[in-house]
Amino acid sequence: MDESPIEAFLSALDVLDLDAAMALMAPEARVLVADGRRAEGAEAVRQLFGDFLGQLRATTHRITARWHEADAWIAEVDAGYELRDWLQLNALPRVFIARVGAAGITDLRVYGAHERQLSEHRTGEEGMWIAARWVPPL
Repeated sequence: MDESPIEAFLSALDVLDLDAAMALMAPEARVLVADGRRAEGAEAVRQLFGDFLGQLRATTHRITARWHEADAWIAEVDAGYELRDWLQLNALPRVFIARVGAAGITDLRVYGAHERQLSEHRTGEEGMWIAARWVPPL
């Protein structure tokens, strides 16, 4: 694979193309995403990616640094997401690590801060803490 597999993978995500993303994955691929979910094997990986893409209206990824050594590819990425409910999350730092074999990406790991799933965000309906005082929703 001459092009960075991470770059190709992110390009597929940025057009929300599950089939293109899966075409880059080896049948025995293992995936770990920033919120801690894992998948192993084509069916489980497709389900994980499908769940992720199903939350989105749009996504962008900008690679800010990259490295390649033997079968390992590493990229620092700024990610942006627009969720189905129109919430926008921008400039989220990510690190992607991919190992590649003859059949495609065999191992993909995505790291960020300890995060929840994108769809698990506060709506404001649950109130908030301000200066150690609970403020209920209006």
